[in-house]
Amino acid sequence: MENFIGSKQLIKKLKSEKINTWFDLGLFIDRIREEKKLDIEHFSGDYNSFKEQLSNSGVAFLTFYFSVDGVTIEVEKYAKIFRKLFNTQIHYIAGAFYPESKQLIHPDTKKLEISECNGFDDWKLYDSFFNKKLDRGGVLYNKLILDFWDEVLVITEKLSIYVEENNIKLLYLLNVCSNPGNVSYSLATILVSEFMGIPVINNSHDFYWEGGNSEVDIKIKKLPVGPRDFFFTNSHIGEFFSLMENLFPWESKTWFSLHINRKQTEHVININGHNPANVAEIGTAVDTEEYSNISKRKKLDTLKQFEKVFSRNSKRLVAYSVSGVIEN
Repeated sequence: MENFIGSKQLIKKLKSEKINTWFDLGLFIDRIREEKKLDIEHFSGDYNSFKEQLSNSGVAFLTFYFSVDGVTIEVEKYAKIFRKLFNTQIHYIAGAFYPESKQLIHPDTKKLEISECNGFDDWKLYDSFFNKKLDRGGVLYNKLILDFWDEVLVITEKLSIYVEENNIKLLYLLNVCSNPGNVSYSLATILVSEFMGIPVINNSHDFYWEGGNSEVDIKIKKLPVGPRDFFFTNSHIGEFFSLMENLFPWESKTWFSLHINRKQTEHVININGHNPANVAEIGTAVDTEEYSNISKRKKLDTLKQFEKVFSRNSKRLVAYSVSGVIEN
């Protein structure tokens, strides 16, 4: 990449922006798209050149937290592949690293914890974004944009400095730009990528619009009520909700979107309008060095063990109601 700016220049530029309203933010994001120099948005070498660059730099995996969970297990598999193919330094960046994650994370992995990058209920602005109804011109409406932009600046500064100091040349996102668990984190990542010229693999396991609809669409279009409807709490305010529509997922020539099923891909291409050349699918893989197929006899023995557990050693399986096994 060339003709991009460093962390100090980026922070100086962002602090000079006058982002005081949601309209200011929308215009700023539009300007990022319009002012991008498409002629330099490419790697000048071939695959082998990029491979060599990665071997002398680093790859960072970004998500909300690391624990003993599906995302952490998936990241470890991806990281193992990158180590094997590119012999590159792996970095993990998140809002929190829970103690139990230590047993899963490779000891050579470098870690950066940014507390402001915590997601969902652990993100301090989450409640204001999605659980409180905003009124255009209201107190919370006006205050939220200022708090939001301040946090974007904090995360961008921490992230950009780390990326620069550790010579990171590729960002691999896990759900950071698919579900708005922390919109400040999402925008900060986009700013670092676009202004510093860092390409991104945006791996999305699920999206906020899967199982979510606005109150208007539920009423007028008769769409079903879903568990993610709360993400649409303030969809009636265009200048606010356009942030969700633009960031989740972000489209850029230097961003490659990976999904876990075809339905997501079709939505991103046909509804979000992304270039099909920058969209693909990736399934869940099993690391055969860690896990192996067992014999038919072993499978039967395992099933018999489950049978004993669930039947409580009786001759047949018995179903129990939830209220019968849980105390209030």
